Amino acid sequence: MNYIDSVYEKYSDLTALPCYRKARKDGNFLIVMNDSLEIFYLTGVAKDIVEFIASGLKVGNLYKKLQEEYEVDPTTLKSDLLSFIKEMQWKSILSLKV
Repeated sequence: MNYIDSVYEKYSDLTALPCYRKARKDGNFLIVMNDSLEIFYLTGVAKDIVEFIASGLKVGNLYKKLQEEYEVDPTTLKSDLLSFIKEMQWKSILSLKV
């Protein structure tokens, strides 16, 4: 088991929840505002991930959903998903819950 797989395994049972103040779709963009009133414009996969977490998916289920939607190497997807989750946590867009 490599490093990414071991980190992913720790995250896979956590539930990703939105914690942004407000969001709205505008064409190909998802515009998201956090509690600090910072605004982020998300497109593509980032937009899809934030829309998926609105239903409170576990990280493992989110991974499976993305794997169905996109053709990507499993290790690359895990790594990119974990990086994205961490970045969105820092920006107060999503949080993780046990």
